[in-house]
Amino acid sequence: MTTPKLAVVSKSLSKLGLGFSLILLAGCVSMSGISPQAELVKPESLNTGKAITAAAHIAWPKEDWWKIYHDPQLDSLIAKAVEGSPTLNAAKARVALTQAIADSMHAETLPNISGNVSVIRERFTELQFIPPPWGGHTDWNNKAAISLAHDLDLWGRQESIWRGSLDESKAVAAEMQQVKLGLESAIIRSYVQLAMEFEARDIAEEHQAQLKERTAIARRALAAGIGTQMEVIETETPLPTAHAHIEAINTRIDLLRHQLAALSGQGPGAGEMIQRPKMSLDHLVGLPDQLPANLIGRRPDVLAYRWRVEAASHNIEGAKAAFYPNINLLAFVGFQALGFSQLLSSAAGIAGVGPAVSLPIFDGGRRRGNLSAKTAAYDLAVENYNEAVIRALQDVSDQLVILQSNIKQRKDVALALATAYKAHTLAEKSYHAGLTNYQHVLDTHAIVLRQQEIATQLEAVWLDGYANLMRALGGGTIVNGTDGYHFDEQGVEQSLPANSTVTEHK
Repeated sequence: MTTPKLAVVSKSLSKLGLGFSLILLAGCVSMSGISPQAELVKPESLNTGKAITAAAHIAWPKEDWWKIYHDPQLDSLIAKAVEGSPTLNAAKARVALTQAIADSMHAETLPNISGNVSVIRERFTELQFIPPPWGGHTDWNNKAAISLAHDLDLWGRQESIWRGSLDESKAVAAEMQQVKLGLESAIIRSYVQLAMEFEARDIAEEHQAQLKERTAIARRALAAGIGTQMEVIETETPLPTAHAHIEAINTRIDLLRHQLAALSGQGPGAGEMIQRPKMSLDHLVGLPDQLPANLIGRRPDVLAYRWRVEAASHNIEGAKAAFYPNINLLAFVGFQALGFSQLLSSAAGIAGVGPAVSLPIFDGGRRRGNLSAKTAAYDLAVENYNEAVIRALQDVSDQLVILQSNIKQRKDVALALATAYKAHTLAEKSYHAGLTNYQHVLDTHAIVLRQQEIATQLEAVWLDGYANLMRALGGGTIVNGTDGYHFDEQGVEQSLPANSTVTEHK
């Protein structure tokens, strides 16, 4: 037999169940027709081309890959840049900022417990439920309680928002690695340019000495009566230009020193202490095995785009969860009393617990619009990633073509330089044998200087090209395990980013 009290409870539960059912029905707004259209490119499906296919296999770049140049001064500049560059420090600050935001988003998934105490002096109305002797009088209305609020997040909305912010922090961390790699590459390129300028100055000074020697010969010929003043003037004319050329080189050397000091986080005075570079690179350059697939997990810029695909995927899940009811668990316990005498007595105890359910019944298409926007953002992130992968492979291929062509050009110029030296040696022998004049010796020496200049330029391209290839390969960036981040490289083979592994907040 059902008691009247049980009947009331049963009837209340039935109404509550009906209310929940109506809310769920109201929340069943259709999400049909809204789905991602873009798909992640599969690196192994791309034709890498002859330059990459023909390259020999070597190990991936080491973290200190620039040490292959065998120049301690360069090592020191890069170490100072990594330690004190404002550009890199700003990138690190951005990482810390996004990590803090991710931590803040994670806090939204946890229960919120707070305590509050209120002590209020007030006059109580006589016309409500205030019993005597307080009605119509002034007294203390006191309350001390601990409350709990927890979003049950049954549909994963808060977790998706947190995971999206976590993925964004990982993307920013990858961008920080890209800044570091760019800084290393910029220092090396400027350093290579500095080395070339010193070589160019040597050649220019030798050329200037040759011009002075020509002038001296013309003056001796004039004094001996076998030359003319015109010949002297002709030999003197290039001298100021040669001097100006050397001065221009000296200016470029000073500017490059200042630039290197700035890149390494130092003042211009530190640049004045930079000595002549002593770089060397004496082995052929090849490519690591399984380049297309592994490049995705090595190049920081590509990895940053990949993490943003992950973030966009979680944002979609969060937008979908907004279509369902939001259920919060609320609870409180404490004391409330008029006056102080019985505030902490059992009679003043208060407590409560229960769910709070909310769902917009009509939003004018706001949720569908938000889901459409998040889906479009995902498509955009995927296409940005696909473009980054394609451009990364193009970058590697371009640097290989430059280096492979440079090897051939250097061989040709080395042969031409050897021939020029041979011709110059023969001219000197002919001069000492009295078979030719000294002008012929100077002419062949000028040819040697021109070939040396070309060889110097090609050597700079070789040194610079290796740095560019290392940058294109991602340098020594170790993304897996760096700064607590992990990326599942197998995830790039999936059409949807949700299959990738994401490090959870511990």
